[in-house]
Amino acid sequence: MTTTHDSERAEQLTMLRESALSFVTKESPLNRARALRQQLPGYDRRFWSALAEQGWTGLLVPEQLGGYAQGFAEMAEVAAALASQVAPEPVVPVLVFAGRLLSHVGATELSMRLLTELAEGRTLPAVAWQEDVTGAKDQPGLAATRLERQGDSLLIHGYKRHVRPGAGADGYIVSATNPQGLVLVWVPADASGLTLSSQPLADGSYAAQLNLNSVRLPASHLLAEGAAAAAALTRAYDETLVLASVELLALVRSMLTMTQDYLRTRIQFGKPIGSFQSLQHRTVDLLIQQELTASVVTQALALLDDPAADASARSALASRVKSRASDAGLQVAREAVQLHGAIGVTDEYDLGLYLQRALVLAAWLGNGNQQRRRYANLTQNATAQEHA
Repeated sequence: MTTTHDSERAEQLTMLRESALSFVTKESPLNRARALRQQLPGYDRRFWSALAEQGWTGLLVPEQLGGYAQGFAEMAEVAAALASQVAPEPVVPVLVFAGRLLSHVGATELSMRLLTELAEGRTLPAVAWQEDVTGAKDQPGLAATRLERQGDSLLIHGYKRHVRPGAGADGYIVSATNPQGLVLVWVPADASGLTLSSQPLADGSYAAQLNLNSVRLPASHLLAEGAAAAAALTRAYDETLVLASVELLALVRSMLTMTQDYLRTRIQFGKPIGSFQSLQHRTVDLLIQQELTASVVTQALALLDDPAADASARSALASRVKSRASDAGLQVAREAVQLHGAIGVTDEYDLGLYLQRALVLAAWLGNGNQQRRRYANLTQNATAQEHA
C-alpha cells in the first residue's frame, strides 16, 4: 500500500533526478571527463566546490553537522547523474565510503569536524584499507598495517593499496591492527612519514599506494577500535558496494542507449542494422541485464534506508548487487563495442569513456567473482548460525 509519505518522497526523488541530470549535463559534458584523463589528481576540485554549492556533498551528513540527512535513494540519484556523464569526481569513494565511515565510528570531536568539512566541500577524505595487490584477499576487518601506542602518540607502520581518491585527498582513514583488534585512524595527507605513489587506472583516473613509515599521530586521531571499528568499516563498505552498483547501472543504461541509437541509424544493405533479428536478440539480452541489475539495486537501496535492517542481510545483499552490477557492466560494455563495430574501439568515440569507467568500477572493492565468494560465505555462516 502506497502512503502519502511514499508518494511525497517519490516526487522529491523525481525532482532531484531531473535537477541533477540537468546540472551534470550542462556543467560536466563528456569532453570535460576526456580532458581530465591522466591529469593528476584526475578530477577538478573547483567542480567539487560546485557540487557542494548544489548541496550534494552534505546529502548523507546529519543536519546538526551542516548536512541534509537524506537517504541513500537521494544519494543514488546524484551518483547516477554524475556517472551518466562519466564525471571523474570521486563522489562515492568520498561521500559514501569515507563519509559514512566517519558517521559510523561515533561522534568524536574529530569525526564531527571532518563530517562538517565534508558537507561544506572543504575536505576530501579517503579510506585506505586494502593491502593485497590483486584485492582478492582483502576483507573489511583485516589489516596487516600495525598501530602502536607510545604515550600520548600513535605510531603506524604499513602500506595500503587501491586508495581512491589518492592524490588530492586531504587525509586518509587508515585501518590497522593493535592488541584490541582492528583500529581506524585519521592520517592527514601531510603527515610526516606518509608517502604516496599514484597509479593510473583504465579510465584515466588514479588510485594510490600509501606507505606509512613510522607515522606519528596524536592519540585524538584514533577514530575507533575493536569490534566497533570492524562493524563501522563493514557497514560503510556494504553501503559503498551498493552505490558503486548504482554507478555501474547508470553506465549500463548509457551504453545501451548509445547502442540502440547506433543500431537505428547505421545503414547496411539499404536498411538500419537494428532491423536485423540477430542484433535485436543480442540487444534484448542487454536490456534483460539492465533490468535485472536495476531490480536488485532498487532492493538494496531500500534495505540501506531501512533503520531496522539486519547487518548480515545488508552485507549479503550488498555483495549480491555488486556481483550482478559488475558482471552486467562488463557484459554490456563488451557487447556494445561489438555491436558498434570498429568505431566502438576508437578513443574519439564516447562509448570508450563508459567502457573504461565500467572496467574500473567492476573491479573496485571486489569484482563479480570476489563478491560471489563473499556472498556464499555470508549466507553459509548465516545458515550455520540458524541451525546452531
